[in-house]
Amino acid sequence: MRIVRYGVAGLKDPRDLEGSIARVVEGGYAACEVQFVKEFTLKEPEAERLGTIAAREGIRLSVHAPYFAQLTTAEPERVALHLGALHHSCHLAALMGAKVVVCHPGTNTGDAATVHKRVVAALDNIGPRIADFGVPLGLETPGRKSQFGALGDIALLVRDHPFATPVVDFAHIHAVSGGQMSSVEAFRALFAYIAQQFSPQHLWPLHCHFTDNRFGPAGELTHVPYGEGTLRASNLAAAAADFDFALTIISEERWEESHRAIKEDLAAFGAPLAGPGEQVCPPAPHGGYGRPWLPCAVPLEPLGPAHVFVDGGREVRVTNLDKPIFGEDSYTKGDLIAWYYNVAPMLLPYLSDRPIVMQRVPDGIYGEAFYEKQAPKGAPEWVRTVPVPSDAGRKNVDFVIADSVASLVWLAQIASVECHAWTSRWPRLDEPDYAVIDLDPFEPITYDDVRAVGRLVHTVLERLGLLGFPKTSGGAGLQIFIPLRPGHTYGEVREFCTGVGRLITAVYPEKATLEPSIPKRKGHVFVDANQNAKGKTLVAPYSVRPYPGAPVSMPLRWEELDEEFLPEQFTIATAFDRIEVVGDLFAPARMHRQDLHPALDQLRGS
Repeated sequence: MRIVRYGVAGLKDPRDLEGSIARVVEGGYAACEVQFVKEFTLKEPEAERLGTIAAREGIRLSVHAPYFAQLTTAEPERVALHLGALHHSCHLAALMGAKVVVCHPGTNTGDAATVHKRVVAALDNIGPRIADFGVPLGLETPGRKSQFGALGDIALLVRDHPFATPVVDFAHIHAVSGGQMSSVEAFRALFAYIAQQFSPQHLWPLHCHFTDNRFGPAGELTHVPYGEGTLRASNLAAAAADFDFALTIISEERWEESHRAIKEDLAAFGAPLAGPGEQVCPPAPHGGYGRPWLPCAVPLEPLGPAHVFVDGGREVRVTNLDKPIFGEDSYTKGDLIAWYYNVAPMLLPYLSDRPIVMQRVPDGIYGEAFYEKQAPKGAPEWVRTVPVPSDAGRKNVDFVIADSVASLVWLAQIASVECHAWTSRWPRLDEPDYAVIDLDPFEPITYDDVRAVGRLVHTVLERLGLLGFPKTSGGAGLQIFIPLRPGHTYGEVREFCTGVGRLITAVYPEKATLEPSIPKRKGHVFVDANQNAKGKTLVAPYSVRPYPGAPVSMPLRWEELDEEFLPEQFTIATAFDRIEVVGDLFAPARMHRQDLHPALDQLRGS
């Protein structure tokens, strides 16, 4: 378990925001859930002020939407009311900088298939309306058997609705299961199921609720002071230690003594608790491998002349930590491993379910390099692979999918420096979920010219009503990722990106080109749409590139294209200084899913 942010539910007094956050800080809590369960107790200016205070004190905020705002509702009038309440909850959450809005999916009124369809329709309705807020909608596990939202249901829903995320209420699961969550083994089995069913974007962090309770045959009856029931935070902490993801745990107890007792139990059993504003690293009892320019050391255990990294039952044998990868007297294999270990919470959500192509440099970047699609012999049994037809379907290639911190550590261990990933996900490999405009400069040219072409891409996307997310390629180029909803073909995406390129080259022919002949691209930025094809790969955000200095593919803000910078300034040694200031700029891309077809129709008519 990488980090636990433990907090409490409810503001002590919504009329005294400073005092309410001070109470959270004084308790040593790192999180607070603002509860609108019965009514909206804050207006927009107050929500903004609360966010400013919480940010200043290092408190992570979340919001609980009204109980009545359910997704299973059948009546159209009530659907509008409920979704309106969720929309307003997300609006307030965005103003205060909250990280998730928790909602109760609702009651099982009808057969399972019908209820599921209602929830899907509600999410399809609300998704585009809350995407711009940038706050995930959390679907909470129910506390009554008559309610919808078991973990299996939620897993199905979040796969097709990227703005949604699971919220695990341990007390609810305990009640519905008839008290089964009373042992370390039960928690371990639950975490294993969660790790299997949900992607990294849902686990960094996994938002949770915890309280002791009393229950009956139908489920939860009431909360009780901690210790009077049979749910123990010590079991949670002991089980979660085996899994490398982050937790935000909100105590829904009504008593301050219970809040403190839960926190003490978590700490006593080794949970890496963060205080207000603190960054906590997992213990590295043998020193691990760290660098001053990275937040955390990699916890490694000695194993003869080597080391072993353990993550959720997965083991990676790590060797030659001091071996230079980026040239003599430069960054080493250990540095590469440490980078991917630290950047995993931001990188893994993008890589989730994407086949990757490995570029391996076993003798460093100045030695022989080779690309590898097939998972290499000797890969650990736990490394996930997916079969992709090749050679006109006559054989399959088993592509690696990086779905865990251990998989990133293993890739670095075998000197696979960069993460080149498909722009579609398994099993829908024919449906890209990003369109990518790749700006590739050809000498003689400056990065100022690349930025200028990038600004033109931004202008075109704005006119077409689309959002794009720019990032450096880690080399000399710039890439703009446009998130897509399901239902696009690679051909359509390539046609769209080519159409954008035609508009840009028409207004800026002196520096932008679509020229297919490489020699004729000299002195221009090639607006490349050809990477939008099945089987083509692009470097992932935050991936290292196999170039001198260990540069990183760094997400940017659009306004940064108006500023002078060079892409090589973003390296494994400098990137986290930037990330601490600007955050994960690529994360909002996961909230937005757009339809290219209206824009494609405009381009066809232009």
